[in-house]
Amino acid sequence: MIRLLRPQRITRAFYSIEHPTVKLRDSSKFVALKPVTKLRSISSPDFITSTNSKLQSLIWHKPLQNVFVTKKPWAENTRDAMVQFITHLHDSYPEINVIVQTDVAEEISQDFRSMPLSNPAQPHVLYTGEIEEIVDKVDLLVTLGGDGTILRAVSMFTNMQVPPVLAFSLGTLGFLLPFDFKEHQRIFQEVISSRAKCLHRTRLECHIVRKGQTTTKTIAHHAMNDIFLHRGNSPHLTNLDIFIDGAFLTRTTADGVTLATPTGSTAYSLSAGGSIVSPLVPAILLTPICPRSLSFRPLILPHSSHIKIKIGSKMNNGPDNKVVKLSIDGVPQDDVNVGDEIHVVNEIGTIYVNGSQIPSTRNADALKKREKSIKNSGVYCIAKTENDWTRGINELLGFNSSFRFSSFKRDN
Repeated sequence: MIRLLRPQRITRAFYSIEHPTVKLRDSSKFVALKPVTKLRSISSPDFITSTNSKLQSLIWHKPLQNVFVTKKPWAENTRDAMVQFITHLHDSYPEINVIVQTDVAEEISQDFRSMPLSNPAQPHVLYTGEIEEIVDKVDLLVTLGGDGTILRAVSMFTNMQVPPVLAFSLGTLGFLLPFDFKEHQRIFQEVISSRAKCLHRTRLECHIVRKGQTTTKTIAHHAMNDIFLHRGNSPHLTNLDIFIDGAFLTRTTADGVTLATPTGSTAYSLSAGGSIVSPLVPAILLTPICPRSLSFRPLILPHSSHIKIKIGSKMNNGPDNKVVKLSIDGVPQDDVNVGDEIHVVNEIGTIYVNGSQIPSTRNADALKKREKSIKNSGVYCIAKTENDWTRGINELLGFNSSFRFSSFKRDN
């Protein structure tokens, strides 16, 4: 059956929201879109450590104003949840500015069915723009979806401080999802009134050094979970030379190797035989993927380590894997080739320069810069309790579960 629509006044198919680089489809009469550049710059909270708690208290010295809401793309349940959450913010906290990505604004704009209760004369206002413009304005990051949604959202803040992350689960399980969306009104009230607690999670920096004939190009990326070098669909194993703090550790012939944060210890590193590490442990995990040598076991290194991996080749010029695949937090990067290097350090840096030299501590400016980087590094995730991690490995991994024989009978 063909449904006939009522004739409507023809409007422009696209319109600009006072910004030359952002164009969106016409939204409903209940939504107004504004450029994020009109908002004030980021206002960072303080994270106060207590001697009797594993978590930090989230304290806002300036009122929380700019909230960036992200979601799992093109999923009906997360779209409905986002509309519900934004409506609650506009109804209960009219001073809050809601920021969304351009494609999300286009996706959800037709789903609002009424004006905000706090101001029935005005539509719901959504701020949007380019990612580079958004990240400079965000006080709080809210994610709706699963762990992958959090990783994608955090990756937008590659070379700058990540705002506190409030993650809501929508029918998916994950180690980074302490809150059910049904609790969103109560939890947000705790956050905005400085009554929430945060768990600090570290990130890794990955510097990719590509060796050319005349120039060396360095590209930096950040990883909340892991950095993964692997052979991809090649039938040949990779040859990787690994250095720790400038000292040669080993050459491994393997499917690959993963470098993970404690947060990423329950991801691919665990599947490859790596240890489960609490996010409170300052460490970098180095886990081989199916190494040819059984004596190459997973390593847990100090978080101050400088790890260099150089792509090698066989000594005898036999069949070899000349191209190695690289992915960071599950996102494929450009391939690395023989002679290229990746340098991995914790986001707060390392005590080693160029892999071996210890820098002088007499430089006051350098010390001040390092202290600031330590304070602003990593990701502060709003936590439910101090035991979220213990609950996660029990409920999600079924840690140390016994075999169950109740479902069948053994024949005698």
